[in-house]
Amino acid sequence: MRTITHLEQLDADMVRQTLGGNSTAYNGLVTKYQRQVYNLSYRMLGNAEDAGDLVQETFIRAYSALPSFRQDASFLTWLYKIASNLCIDHLRSRKAKGALSLDMELEEGREPSSERREEAPEDCAVRGAVQEIVHKAIMNLPERYRTVIVMRHLQEMSVEEIAQTLNLPTGTVKTHLFRAREMLRGRLASVLEMETDGKQI
Repeated sequence: MRTITHLEQLDADMVRQTLGGNSTAYNGLVTKYQRQVYNLSYRMLGNAEDAGDLVQETFIRAYSALPSFRQDASFLTWLYKIASNLCIDHLRSRKAKGALSLDMELEEGREPSSERREEAPEDCAVRGAVQEIVHKAIMNLPERYRTVIVMRHLQEMSVEEIAQTLNLPTGTVKTHLFRAREMLRGRLASVLEMETDGKQI
């Protein structure tokens, strides 16, 4: 049986307070997790305005569904599940409308909260170019592969957390990750050679 962390206990208490009519408690949960939900949404959608709208929609949906939240579960993982489903729906709608423009999305800039190490100007320029190309390649992945790559490598979620969030067997998540990495390696073989620290996707 999974052990509930102290942080999860605090979140569950805030959920109970919210269900008891304390709206301030829910505002606390929004403040606590809006950045994480935004990061996930931005990295899946590649557009800051869409990500901001989706964050609001996520917390509205979560508030409506709060009575169904299992209070022995991770509130953040539950939020990720809602947000990722909304992202997938949005991407499908965008694709159906033919509105997916990677050039426009890249003009939005990379995730604004990302922290960068101090680097020489030339190294920073190379890294920035690599990040843009990698971001574009990720945005071009099929939805099921893009989702697991974002969650695993950009949100640093475990395979088990991804499986729980997406309602998939862990074996399926691993298969999606493997195929996504193979696709990215094939598309980014020359770019990966530009990396100065030897890191791989």
